[in-house]
Amino acid sequence: MAKSADAPHETTTPVYRYKDGLYVNLTNKCPTACRFCIKFTWKMKYRGYDLKLRGHEPSIAEVMAGMEAEDRKRPFSEIVFCGYGESTYRLDDMIAICAEVKKRWPKVRRRLNTIGLGDAINKRPISKDLARGLDAVSVSINTADPKQWEDIVQPMPEFKATGFEAVKRFIRECAAAIPDTTVTAVEQPGVDIDACRVLAESLGARWRERPYLDEYEAG
Repeated sequence: MAKSADAPHETTTPVYRYKDGLYVNLTNKCPTACRFCIKFTWKMKYRGYDLKLRGHEPSIAEVMAGMEAEDRKRPFSEIVFCGYGESTYRLDDMIAICAEVKKRWPKVRRRLNTIGLGDAINKRPISKDLARGLDAVSVSINTADPKQWEDIVQPMPEFKATGFEAVKRFIRECAAAIPDTTVTAVEQPGVDIDACRVLAESLGARWRERPYLDEYEAG
């Protein structure tokens, strides 16, 4: 990926910028290997940031220090838990960070971008936990068909048989607990985008289509 002229010096970081948001890179651990994920084509880089954690997941203190350093440069309007991993693997730390953000920056929106397997990862429903800390949740489901879901997101073996239904339950419970819950799908050949919209709405969530990313910025 070619760097933009104003890209920051490449360095491993617990937080990184995109537009007016500050993104939190909590973990590289992920329950899926999505075919469209830019971490593979971009080699764990993002606009000059190195998001490969190399076995060291940032502590709460490191994340907060990163946020404070960025705030000194310029304000941010939201924080988004969205690195090259699944943040719900660190559920308790994520909620603790949200609490600190609310204290220090009460007007900043707090959002989670997720593949939707948080209940399966934590072996219990987590929507009420998320509602304690988050203002919004965005769930990337990518298809309304369970077999196609397996092919597109390539879940780990333990999530293969029941993963799609687990994601649907997660969406339904999040939508009930967090009104600003959105389901997304990446535009890809063979995916029935309209069916994805219908599914999202049937689960009580909002809907947003996402473009397939290649050599341009992630959204």
